[in-house]
Amino acid sequence: MLIFSSISWIVHVLLILLSVAFFTLFERKVIGLFHARVGPNKVSFIGILQPLLDAFKLLMKQTLTPLSSNKLIYALAPLFSLFLSVYIWRFIHIFFSYRTRSYSFLIFFCISSFIVFPVLLSGWSSNSKYTLIGSLRSIAQSVSYESVFRTVLVSFLFLVPSFRIVSYSERSRLFFILWFPLWLICTLAETHRAPFDFSEAESELVSGFNTEYSGAYFAFIFLSEYSVLLFSCVLIVYMFFGFLGGSYFYRIRLSMLLSFLFIWIRITFCRFRYDKLMAFCWKTLLPFSLALFIIFICLSSI
Repeated sequence: MLIFSSISWIVHVLLILLSVAFFTLFERKVIGLFHARVGPNKVSFIGILQPLLDAFKLLMKQTLTPLSSNKLIYALAPLFSLFLSVYIWRFIHIFFSYRTRSYSFLIFFCISSFIVFPVLLSGWSSNSKYTLIGSLRSIAQSVSYESVFRTVLVSFLFLVPSFRIVSYSERSRLFFILWFPLWLICTLAETHRAPFDFSEAESELVSGFNTEYSGAYFAFIFLSEYSVLLFSCVLIVYMFFGFLGGSYFYRIRLSMLLSFLFIWIRITFCRFRYDKLMAFCWKTLLPFSLALFIIFICLSSI
């Protein structure tokens, strides 16, 4: 049983990484379509092997370590980030997940808070002012929007008194969609996607917290970010669209539709000014989420 579980998990991880690789091709194709460009189309048929060649290029490139950096933390931060982003998939019952833990929702609650630490460590250990500013931006942004995100998560516990993520899919109702826009905004901020990508603002910080990373380390950071993005899409399907039912493949199609929405938002909206981002969280979203929290308590008591 242990051998079968290990093999299942390894296959699961490989499928996640492969999905992330081809999601980058999907994103580049969609952005090219919106910009009236072709996108990647030179490698094999319609550029289908482009993600694999990009991964091969990054893994084969020389990894340069800054002389003044904290070399141990500098090397471990991307690996820690990739480990957390892959491990969090264990709590979604899909494909080769052979178990759904009783406290999967609570563990997700904890791990999603830890994901910000590799960003902080990578920015600090690089010993560069650009990476440090990028990591501090990420910490401030994550702490701010986590207050809203956690309020919404706790609110759902009043309507679905269970710590299993699968339970939210089984007990999902149509009126849950009313809270979907707030959840979507918090997810965009937590995953550092445009228009909330201040930790990697190329116009001000060169490349943000990962400025000093190259080669395989940069690939690990890139994979971890997109893995969390795809996980967020699947989680949204479980939380808000579980009432539609359907097979796992149907939920995957819904997740791809949501990932297209993430790309569409990236293309459409410009990056906010940083002070407006923080004011929008504390002055608008947090009071609104607290009001929703009160509504959820009232609905649960009925």
